[in-house]
Amino acid sequence: MNLRQALTWVALSAAVLGGATLLDRMGFPAPQMILAIVVGAGLAMAGRLPKPLPRQVGTAVQALLGVLMGSYLQVSLLTSIGLDLLPVLAVTAATIVVSVAVALVFARAAKVDVPTATLGLLAGGSAAVVSAADELDADPRRVAFMQYLRVALVALSAPAIAAMLDDEEGIPYSSASLGGSVTDPSLPWWMIVGRGDQVAGISTAIVLCVIGIWGGRRLGLPNAALLGPMLITAVLTAAGISHGYAPTHLFKDLLFVLIGFEVGTRFTREVVTEMARMLPGMTAAVLALSGLVAALALGLAYFVDLEMSDLYLATTPGGINAVLATADKMNANLPLITSVQTIRLLLMMLMLPLLMRSLRRFKVPEPEPVPA
Repeated sequence: MNLRQALTWVALSAAVLGGATLLDRMGFPAPQMILAIVVGAGLAMAGRLPKPLPRQVGTAVQALLGVLMGSYLQVSLLTSIGLDLLPVLAVTAATIVVSVAVALVFARAAKVDVPTATLGLLAGGSAAVVSAADELDADPRRVAFMQYLRVALVALSAPAIAAMLDDEEGIPYSSASLGGSVTDPSLPWWMIVGRGDQVAGISTAIVLCVIGIWGGRRLGLPNAALLGPMLITAVLTAAGISHGYAPTHLFKDLLFVLIGFEVGTRFTREVVTEMARMLPGMTAAVLALSGLVAALALGLAYFVDLEMSDLYLATTPGGINAVLATADKMNANLPLITSVQTIRLLLMMLMLPLLMRSLRRFKVPEPEPVPA
């Protein structure tokens, strides 16, 4: 890649970050990755793409995303929930089972390969799922389309549904924030990691990436660039050994933009036409998934002394940031919601390789080949 091509990518990233910031202030769900996918797809179909980013950039982005995901695990929030955590975790596991069941039905009805349908409909962790699609034999374009359709529908419907289920007001809950144990939300927007000493923070993140990738490959983990750093960071965060190494603010947004570009640049006119044809079926599958998960939450409310609206927000199938924004505005039980959403994210990512191997024995009608 020459200097002109590198500067083109810098300019594109800056433009998308600026546009995503405006959309974020308007309440648009996951704007960084969605806008990058749209821009990348538009450039690809117009034949105006610069030279692809080096493979090492993709590896580094996945590793830093793993560090970000691992930083979400906060033991203090888990202990604050008490024994109610056990049935809530059972419903969290059931949510993953429901996601897979809906995906299998959708795969057969829409003639989509099982890995793509499963990744597309898994609840939570949209950015991580999209970045892992290639190594799990799924089509990242379809996965991204389904994941962000799910995120958009849930983000639009969650506030209204939670408000209808909320029958108690004025309950004081302790504060919580996603990745709060390693990120200071009061930092200026230009900070790249979650503490004032940026050199120490980014150095720790780089070390976690390098050790995580090395360890993940030695253990034979699929998608070692993502799962290795995620596991080592989760252990470090849970133990409280260090803090302030999670990508934050503008740097975190840039990671999502780069993942979006990686997916968007693979789109062709044929893929877009196929996505339009599949839109009704995808929408029906996402709505069915959301309804079944809501039913699980409502059933759980009869066994634990927790608010129905809190349980719905804790178990709703993503996106995690949109759900937490809704919960914060509603004075909801943020420790519960943050903990359950985080555990599901980590559990899902750990189960993905085994899940994909198990599902390959399910045969569905082969989809028509999509041009690369």
